[in-house]
Amino acid sequence: MANPIVSNPNDFKVVTFKNATDLEFTPALGAMYDGRPIFGTTGTSIKPGESIVLPFHVGNLMAKNLAKVVMNGQAVEDKAGVPTGVSLWDEDSLQRMQQSFLTEMYSEEKATPMSDIDRMMAKVEEYKAMVDKVLPESEKVVLDNSSKENKETLEEVKVYSDKADVIAELIRREIPYNARLSKDNLEELLA
Repeated sequence: MANPIVSNPNDFKVVTFKNATDLEFTPALGAMYDGRPIFGTTGTSIKPGESIVLPFHVGNLMAKNLAKVVMNGQAVEDKAGVPTGVSLWDEDSLQRMQQSFLTEMYSEEKATPMSDIDRMMAKVEEYKAMVDKVLPESEKVVLDNSSKENKETLEEVKVYSDKADVIAELIRREIPYNARLSKDNLEELLA
């Protein structure tokens, strides 16, 4: 089992949903997904003839809801105005009407998941850009100079682990020394 998660082939499709009816498609009529309303350009409904671009699953559900609204208006009634109970649609006619409201545009590529390290490095770059944007140019130069000075002072204040390291440095600098002196005394010669 290399990949136990099987994705739906429609997961990355993008469609155009068009209200090809003469009624305003509102959230009360089914212009919603998972309880959240979907609006057109007006912000209150999807006007007749209006098109919006949606992910496939959202557009497909809205097209199905609109098809049901249209087909409910075609209910058969007897002479007294009482519905006869005749089925308003079968699955094929519902799907045909549903598809008439959708136009497939394209498919997006599946996003590659980021590793934790990639996420952390992206955060590092984000924070660096944020600091670069906020910090004035003059302060950036001061920081750069101070870091160079820090490097130089760190090189000057070198710590030697034992007497042999001190003697090696004295030899490298060609400073005359007495090997019988203590480590501390030999370090004074380097200063």
